[in-house]
Amino acid sequence: MDIIMNNITKPILSIIVISHNQKEELKRCLNSILAQSIPFEYEILISDDSSIDGTWDVAQDYASRYSQIRAYSCNSDDYHPANTSERSGWNRCNAYQHATGKYIAHIDGDDFFFKGKNLYQKQVELLELNPSCSCCMANDYDIDEGEDASKARIRHKEIFQTGEILSSEEYIKKYFRESHCFVYRKNSDIDPVKQYGGYYVDSLITDHHIQFGDIVCLNDAGYIYVHHKSSIWSQQTKGKDHIVFAHAIYMGILIPKWKYVFLSTKRHLNMILQVVRLAQTGYQLREDNLHWIQRFDSYLYHTFNRKHSYLDKMHLSFLVFYIRSLKLLKPHVKFPYTLLSSLI
Repeated sequence: MDIIMNNITKPILSIIVISHNQKEELKRCLNSILAQSIPFEYEILISDDSSIDGTWDVAQDYASRYSQIRAYSCNSDDYHPANTSERSGWNRCNAYQHATGKYIAHIDGDDFFFKGKNLYQKQVELLELNPSCSCCMANDYDIDEGEDASKARIRHKEIFQTGEILSSEEYIKKYFRESHCFVYRKNSDIDPVKQYGGYYVDSLITDHHIQFGDIVCLNDAGYIYVHHKSSIWSQQTKGKDHIVFAHAIYMGILIPKWKYVFLSTKRHLNMILQVVRLAQTGYQLREDNLHWIQRFDSYLYHTFNRKHSYLDKMHLSFLVFYIRSLKLLKPHVKFPYTLLSSLI
């Protein structure tokens, strides 16, 4: 593994930047971070996954010119990722294992910040004022590939106030933000690299960190998320395979603490229902997704790409009925949701 590393004092914030064949975008990303007013020690950890367009050269150049930047190269093929989303997970882990800051932030190499938006400073300040909180959540913008930043749109509609505190359960039930909207307090007791590996992707990052405390809000936005037609998510959503990534199922398996919370919300019950109905049709998953989901010990996942027995058909039909009943009755006791967990 190649590495370009500089000597810096122990930072307050570690900013993890992942890239893959994003030469010009990485320059824009790094420049937008460096342009922020960050009045404390910080480090930028670039992890580049086998770029062939000169992106790694850009990472090395910035590391040689800025004392707070380190650059690492990563070859996700070494980990034999079954699904393309795992590449980003391993790439992120490659940088995370070198992070030494009190706080962690994530950004993709093709995204960037509006000039003059000092989000990191504000988020760290709020976390310092709220030591019981595990992370600070802000808003973000998005644009389509090729659009000018002036076209940026606020991505989410939920409204919150600066300094407002959300419980972790409240966040799971009512909110969703991508990991780049957060600054996380690093927990030294659990290493996500060892625990999740390639599964350390966007949704799981936040659900991992909110195990350790509440969320303090920042009513501000500055991060610009760029939609690419060739991105992993865009490719998945062209078909139905993205449905098997039902948050409530695989997150509850990876982080059992949240299983009941996920299953007790209408939004996540709808996700599960989609997956069940898709399984009923005998839908054939792409091979990479099939390998990925078969790692989970879940009845529902294993019904894909196999001939359904009579018992399978009865089981899936009962799941449809049961999930619809939960959505309608909304029981406030835990047992009905625990039962659903055992059935899927």
